[in-house]
Amino acid sequence: MFTLNHKLREVIADADGRYLSTGELLPLEQYAQTFEHRSQAYESLRDHAEPLIAEALGRLGQAYPELIKQHGSRCQYDMGEVVRYIALSILRDDEVFFKEEMLAWLDTILVSMKRNEHCAKAYRFLQEAIGQRLPERSTAVIRPYLDVLIQTLESHI
Repeated sequence: MFTLNHKLREVIADADGRYLSTGELLPLEQYAQTFEHRSQAYESLRDHAEPLIAEALGRLGQAYPELIKQHGSRCQYDMGEVVRYIALSILRDDEVFFKEEMLAWLDTILVSMKRNEHCAKAYRFLQEAIGQRLPERSTAVIRPYLDVLIQTLESHI
């Protein structure tokens, strides 16, 4: 059954054949109450992703010019995809979606290509750019996704 996010799917599946309790309704209430805030974070990423990624890759290029020269366009594409999945996960209020749909794939690819160290740095630069350019409220919602991504990449270094 398709639901808005992982938490709601679990609550609905557990309620098979009965009404939800007040406590079980809390995830839905939280989802509704935080939607405007999450929507603003989503829109911030949507509207500013390209310059934020360009800034992060520019900083990475200062440290690794050959890497960016050879793989810059691929890095830009991949980071764009990651940012889109972060934005969708924020809109859905679903970190599990991000981990299952993006993080596992990205980690596997980068480890096999031995690029996780460089990419971890690029995402740190992206996190810094987001912290400097986007509103604090949006940054606070985005940060946990980048934190888990960076921690995962750095776990292989």
